[in-house]
Amino acid sequence: MAIEYIHVVYDFIDNGSGELMLVMDKCEGEADDENARFVYDGFAEAMVVRNSGQIVHLPIVVQAVRDMLEEIKILLITEMDGDDIADVYEAPVEILNKSGLFKSLPIPKSVYDSPFKNHKVEE
Repeated sequence: MAIEYIHVVYDFIDNGSGELMLVMDKCEGEADDENARFVYDGFAEAMVVRNSGQIVHLPIVVQAVRDMLEEIKILLITEMDGDDIADVYEAPVEILNKSGLFKSLPIPKSVYDSPFKNHKVEE
């Protein structure tokens, strides 16, 4: 099965009450709202598993967001189509390196080599 690794424009919004929202461009296809996951490597980058065939790579997570990710269990994700909200769903936050072991995100090297284009990778 092919996995599509997607790059989008994104930002995080802190509502001031300890809740965090990821706002990102809408992707092609539908998110699996019930099974979506947000995976943070514990250092500087993250990914959204939208569905079984799509992963949104978030190569930069700023320090303020990293600090919040250590405290929250659920992230609200809003996908935007221009100025319109296309989809909103919650995703559990998974932190890979909370135990002190080093685990990297399962992102292929080709995605890092061309960070501004989407990639389909056969598994």
